[in-house]
Amino acid sequence: MNNTVEYKGYVGEASVDMEAGWIYGRVINIDRDVLTFRGETPAEAKQDFYSLIDECLDDCVASGTVAEAPKAIAIS
Repeated sequence: MNNTVEYKGYVGEASVDMEAGWIYGRVINIDRDVLTFRGETPAEAKQDFYSLIDECLDDCVASGTVAEAPKAIAIS
């Protein structure tokens, strides 16, 4: 089972909370911030991850800050 998703160089790793009925995850190849996403289905979690990355990058542009560059990692 593949529990990772990649978008614009950022990698999210997801887990399932069976009791709560959520798929949740976090971006695993940055150090400075903790970025999390979730959804009730794999498609929702993936879309939330994409939206999270886009929003973070847009916020950096709007505030004039530099987004943390994703580190290269091996995905198995």
